[in-house]
Amino acid sequence: MKDRIKLISGEEISRAVASLYSEACIGPHSAVETKLKDILALENPGPGREALEIEINNLRIAAETGLPICQDTGTAVVFVEMGNLICIPDCSLGEAVNRGISLACSESYLRSSQVFPPLGERKNTMDNTPAVIHLEHVTGSELNISVLAKGAGSENVSSSVMLPPLAGSEGVINLAESCVRAGASKACPPVIVGIGIGGNLEKSGILAKKALLRDMGIENSVTELADLEKKITDKLNLTGIGPQGFGGATTVMETRILQLPCHMASLPVTVCIECHAHRTSSCVL
Repeated sequence: MKDRIKLISGEEISRAVASLYSEACIGPHSAVETKLKDILALENPGPGREALEIEINNLRIAAETGLPICQDTGTAVVFVEMGNLICIPDCSLGEAVNRGISLACSESYLRSSQVFPPLGERKNTMDNTPAVIHLEHVTGSELNISVLAKGAGSENVSSSVMLPPLAGSEGVINLAESCVRAGASKACPPVIVGIGIGGNLEKSGILAKKALLRDMGIENSVTELADLEKKITDKLNLTGIGPQGFGGATTVMETRILQLPCHMASLPVTVCIECHAHRTSSCVL
């Protein structure tokens, strides 16, 4: 029997996106809280340890009250893997996703942060749309949706660079260190560092953000990248920036790397820094 087309309404997608965005902003992954508690056990008494305790308590309060972890509910970054058998008969994918983001903002009282035009008046769009949507077409009848609430504090200290082709792993390490030293204290550490290597200028940025979606504590399936991730994390923690920039043993919780082929005359690298709250959520329709 031939595979059948699967119809998914725009309303179903909108409701799913609204739920994911609200969940990401309000209910953090239990693995994040566990990781922060593990870090707390390693921190010496002082401002850094006190900041960690506040971060952990803030996550608990958000979950109990249904209020956002942070007032900056970020730019809604939505990754979609759409099977070739999926059909949305009543609207475009973009329309459905943006309706979901708007719905989440009104139902869960999430702050509207998007402004247009970016130069001049910068008038608020009033519902945190449009979302930034990254669509990948895949085989099958599933619609995989992941939402990342990306705050400006961490986004502003991220960086994309075209390194010399022979810069190698040391070039990537040095770029990550320069980004963390320059801006990690502004990104509510301990942070997660997503790194995209290869593709081209814009693709390395998408890879870096997509790397942030990996579950906490899961090792990279590519041995060489797993080793590089550990090396980068260890080196960045030697900076001593610590929780909320108050000093301490842990500045970076994890480093995560994704890679793609690139032109032989270039080495695109993006370092995307993510705050400690790590606001992501995913589902499959």
